Amino acid sequence: MNSKTLSNFHKFGKVGKIAMTVLMVIAILATAVSLAATIFVASLPKDALTVRVTNNAEFRINEKNFDSLWGILVDSFSYAGDTSPEEMLSDESDKITPPENQDFNTELSFFNQSYSSAKIYSDGNTKVMEAKSSPAEYRSTDLVSVLIFLTLFVASVAAALYMLKRLFAVLAKCDSPFCDELVKRMKAFGFSLLPVAIFATVGETLSTAFLSAGRDVGISIQWGVLIAFAVTMCLVTVFKYGVRLQKESDETL
Repeated sequence: MNSKTLSNFHKFGKVGKIAMTVLMVIAILATAVSLAATIFVASLPKDALTVRVTNNAEFRINEKNFDSLWGILVDSFSYAGDTSPEEMLSDESDKITPPENQDFNTELSFFNQSYSSAKIYSDGNTKVMEAKSSPAEYRSTDLVSVLIFLTLFVASVAAALYMLKRLFAVLAKCDSPFCDELVKRMKAFGFSLLPVAIFATVGETLSTAFLSAGRDVGISIQWGVLIAFAVTMCLVTVFKYGVRLQKESDETL
């Protein structure tokens, strides 16, 4: 490799090392702040802060289609009023619907949200159903698990940046990018991404579930970090092959 190209590699390694050092310091400070917040929230009594959230939804259904859509939307309902089941029957079908302008219990799921009570009233040629979910109660202590994984995530990011810093340090002084030391550092950085993906996945899943106010949520897999891990491992394989070719070339010369 000519001196100019090697010099550019060294400059790239030095700049990258400085940038990773700055980012690593920021990540360490963020870890300390997150850890302090976790300890503070964990030390609070269970009843320090309680928040109850109730979600509301309004369904507007054409009166002609109400009977057919009612059976699709609502799994079951119960009504404890004075109206007899026969009076709940519609004129055109045998489906039972609750009376208007009175609250009733129901099992209704829509847009990943569950509702436990509703009320129906007429608005011209439209049937309006106002649905309400059961109160979702949150306590300050529920944030502890979220903050714990946030702290672990930021700490794993700091560790990954440290590995990347060591990789740039090798680039800043190596005689060739195809050396065993660079492959070793690259492999270490790749594996350091796995804890980042795991803690980010668990942390985001927990935080989304906490902030969803009763909504059904899935697992928030961090595909970007996993793809970065796969790409890094592919580069490790490529550079391993480059190291072998470099050794064969040096032995030939």
